[in-house]
Amino acid sequence: MVGRNHPASAASGSDILALIGDGVVSTDESGHILLFNRAAEEIFGYDADEILGKAVEILLPSRFHARHVSDVQAFAAGSEATRRIMGHRREVLGRRKNGEEFPVEATLSRHVLDGRITLTVVIRDVSESRRFEQELEAHNRKLAASESRLRLALEGGRMGTWEWNLQNNELVGDGAMRHLWGLSEQGPLNVDDAFAKVHPDDLPELRRVLDRAIAKDGEFAREFRVLDREESSRWVAGQGAVLWGRAGEAETMVGVTFDVSERRELEEQRRLLAAELNHRMKNMMALVQSVVSLTSRGTSSVDAYKQALQGRLGAIAKSLNLTQGGESRTTLLDQILRELEPFRNADGTNVVLEGPPISFDAKMGLSVGLVLHELATNAAKYGALSVSTGVVEVKWGIEQGDGSRLLTLEWRESGGPPVSPPTHRGFGSTLIETSLTRSLRGTVKFDYLPRGLLCRIMVPLDAAEN
Repeated sequence: MVGRNHPASAASGSDILALIGDGVVSTDESGHILLFNRAAEEIFGYDADEILGKAVEILLPSRFHARHVSDVQAFAAGSEATRRIMGHRREVLGRRKNGEEFPVEATLSRHVLDGRITLTVVIRDVSESRRFEQELEAHNRKLAASESRLRLALEGGRMGTWEWNLQNNELVGDGAMRHLWGLSEQGPLNVDDAFAKVHPDDLPELRRVLDRAIAKDGEFAREFRVLDREESSRWVAGQGAVLWGRAGEAETMVGVTFDVSERRELEEQRRLLAAELNHRMKNMMALVQSVVSLTSRGTSSVDAYKQALQGRLGAIAKSLNLTQGGESRTTLLDQILRELEPFRNADGTNVVLEGPPISFDAKMGLSVGLVLHELATNAAKYGALSVSTGVVEVKWGIEQGDGSRLLTLEWRESGGPPVSPPTHRGFGSTLIETSLTRSLRGTVKFDYLPRGLLCRIMVPLDAAEN
């Protein structure tokens, strides 16, 4: 070390070197250490007295010794002062006295003093910063993995996230939110853009709930309909919370939106089925009373009456089987007979059937069966099947439509009580129209003629087999 070798001439230089935070090591052109400051002692764990005069390779891992010697010789061969960063494009490692290796940043310079070459390296221990960088990189990897899991969860749950700036009405939404609401995939958004996508019937109540959350509650939860890019409505569930500023003002609302269309559709189907079951239960007594009344006419003995009544009650039980015995397919004729059999007279003249064989799957058969059941029930309660003189004619056929076959069915009643249009829309007619138009994409038309009801039905036979 210069200060220790020449104390009189370099005392002030040693004092300055002791104040430097980076390690400073100087060698001659052959690589033997001439100077080793206090920071270098702390970095490498050597005292200057035990390191001066030794080859500088002692401060490097042994696997780098040979290469370092040749590099130092090549660098020292120059005749002018210069400097360069060590380890360009590769990691530089130091070796402490205890054998521990650690990363360093080093700058090497060459000087010519009194005709002699001196090499000086300024060393900074970067092991702590490298450790921090590695921890940060590991944290970022975990964060990226967490974000990926969250994204997959949002996509799997069809959930979009959003943030509404209550000060300027700017809206930030992720891709899932924009898709759910039918908004543009790119570009800035305003909250009015989102409100414009809410179904007009649901918008006033949604605004009221949001205003209440901002003014008082701090949170909101609401299900409502939005219009997607195809202008079709879908049900979504929105949940959000208000974030408050330092002065207590509402600054931001953040939240999520779920697609709940499938659940709402299932609930509607369950509601309709429950209503149909309830409707059938209410009609059951009326049907039984009608059958009892019809059976009593024209029977000459108790035994004959009992036999006829048991047969018709058994037919009613069959007609009430919504699942059609679990069969995968059924025929139109079977469906018609199942519904009308309880009301046929002894010679069968009050029920006239005419049409070709048509079969279809159980789903279509269930919808057709519901329609026929309503028509038969109404005829037994109020129409042609409520009196002994009435007749029901059912005729069906197949017509060629626009690229598909169409089932056409005509239900015609005659000989019953006088008919007049109903004064209000009942559940039965609603069920018929719902089953045909929504489930089967068909059409139905009722004509309340004075001599009896005329009902015309047309249904696409896409899934049917002739």
